[in-house]
Amino acid sequence: MKLTILVDNTTRIDRYLLGEPALSFYFEDDNKSYIFDLGYSDIFLKNAQKLQIDINNIDFIIFSHGHNDHTGGLFHLKNYYRELKELNIKFKKPKITAHQDVFTPKTENGYGNIGTPVLLSELNDFFDINITNSYFKLSEKLFYLGEITKNKNLECMDDSALAYVSAKGLIIITGCSHSGIENIIEHAKNITGINKIYTVIGGIHTIDKSDKEIEDLGQFFLKEKIKTIYPCHCSGLKSKIILSKYINIEDVCTGDIIEF
Repeated sequence: MKLTILVDNTTRIDRYLLGEPALSFYFEDDNKSYIFDLGYSDIFLKNAQKLQIDINNIDFIIFSHGHNDHTGGLFHLKNYYRELKELNIKFKKPKITAHQDVFTPKTENGYGNIGTPVLLSELNDFFDINITNSYFKLSEKLFYLGEITKNKNLECMDDSALAYVSAKGLIIITGCSHSGIENIIEHAKNITGINKIYTVIGGIHTIDKSDKEIEDLGQFFLKEKIKTIYPCHCSGLKSKIILSKYINIEDVCTGDIIEF
């Protein structure tokens, strides 16, 4: 698998790509193309163009959960497809896969609306829609995990992730891990029947965790015999420093291409 970071909080010098406090990944598998989350704004489109990724031929769009730093780009993608349609330019109608609560309104004190900025009813002309809380196979090696078992975050029950079956074990692709990265990993193992975790890439939401909670997570990764992870977006510098005592932490920036 070759995965491209379309959007992350950080960028690299001399790459001249755009970053924002958000997340979007692009990858291909089994002759299909996927985008996992769409960031907060339209910069995933601008970065994709610079990286020569053809947005007109995306097969699947998968949302990790319904916060606007992961779904905000959908508003801009819908408008982009509308412009193509008006110009009679052909594009593939991608299938959106998401938990049913991804499109449920969400608010946060001091921030107002933090949910998906597009209604489901606005999408049918440009997307096929697959709203499901159940896990299923997107391809022979790629699993959408659906609603995460043991998720105790009642404010984000729609938090999900992907699991890719590689020769070295499961690759967990996650957005924010609101349901807990430990729960996501256990859920992925139960669904796939594979107990070996090769790596994790995505937000692990340790930015607001205590040192003790991060230390416990480091012990969990050790127990799972995970040697390297790629924490980004909502992970935070402090947690990366603490976790580096337990496992190898790889830096992640917008535009990076990671081959597993």
